[in-house]
Amino acid sequence: MKNILIENIIHNFEQQRLLCEKMVASAQEQLEILRQAKKAGMPSQVMDIMAERQKLLDDLQVLEVENRALQQQVISELEINEFTLSKLKAKLESEQFANLKEMVNQMGNILKSISEIDDQNQLLMKESLARVNKTKTRVNNQQASKAYNQAKNLK
Repeated sequence: MKNILIENIIHNFEQQRLLCEKMVASAQEQLEILRQAKKAGMPSQVMDIMAERQKLLDDLQVLEVENRALQQQVISELEINEFTLSKLKAKLESEQFANLKEMVNQMGNILKSISEIDDQNQLLMKESLARVNKTKTRVNNQQASKAYNQAKNLK
């Protein structure tokens, strides 16, 4: 007989997966904007995407809290000491276990994709900020030099 709590966990993971797929799309969009704007600094579109991604993270966090609560119930019900695939394998129907395992693997792959894209995004944003700071330093040095020359000419 299928365990209802496990079915709820699988459903929760599915909802998380859908949000994570949106996160991948947003991260990819952010990356493309950063690549196109490499010389122009950080466009405001990036901030909009980051706000959208924060909303997705907030929604994911709610689902994660629900999932953890369900997992704790499974731990108690099945009398296991932790919610791991190795502990669940002997306790679940094989089809249900396979579905759970597949969902966990899909989530792992999606999260890996997000992480890889975000690494690239972070690098491009650091480069963009470094260029902006370098330009500001150059402008400040030019202003200081001009002010010095003006003060020197007043003497």
